[in-house]
Amino acid sequence: MTTETLHHQPMALAAATPRRDGALHAPGVALVACAALSLALLAIHPGGSPQTFAEVLKDEAANQGPDALVHGGFVVVLAVEMVCLAALAARLGAGSARVLVGLVFTAIGSAALAGSMIFDGLLTPAIAVKYLAGPPERLEAARTMISLCGLMIRFLMPMGLAFQAAGTLGWSAALAGRGGAARWTAIVGLALAGGALTALGATVARLDPMVAMGALGAQALWTAALGVLMARGRV
Repeated sequence: MTTETLHHQPMALAAATPRRDGALHAPGVALVACAALSLALLAIHPGGSPQTFAEVLKDEAANQGPDALVHGGFVVVLAVEMVCLAALAARLGAGSARVLVGLVFTAIGSAALAGSMIFDGLLTPAIAVKYLAGPPERLEAARTMISLCGLMIRFLMPMGLAFQAAGTLGWSAALAGRGGAARWTAIVGLALAGGALTALGATVARLDPMVAMGALGAQALWTAALGVLMARGRV
């Protein structure tokens, strides 16, 4: 074995070893943590199916704390995810049309979802607490405001989920050409986003809570897969 061979052997081994990109390791870990937190928040989301408006007020007022924790937590998760995805966009090339689709569509979806979470988990319970203890004649005003919140949620939630799924398609298209683990992650993203968009399209006439929860869960799984890819330096 020559000296030249010994000199090039470590270089060959280094080339064969997957590179860990320190610039994306921390954002990748953060994405995995966000995905885990999203699933945990979905698991502790307050349930119940009140029938009358009086029951709605009591239920919303009783769950003000848990609702604020769950929905406020989602808003924080969405913000952290966007920071991590901006780092990924810088790595993949922010001038790429596919990357721009992924980043911009995900940002629009996150903004719409954040608005939905605020109306659902913060404003509605606050209105219920304020008017539940008031005189009965003020209940009609509460009904109007809660109905308005419901309408905002009705449009913002599916819109946000659809834009996020479309953003996932963009990210997946950007990753598909990189081969290896990135290609498999792209396939997972295409499958999850396609399933979410299909389910949302099938229930476009009404907001199905189970479809919304499923789409949020699918988005969390994609976020986890992407985070692992970034943390391992495979991008």
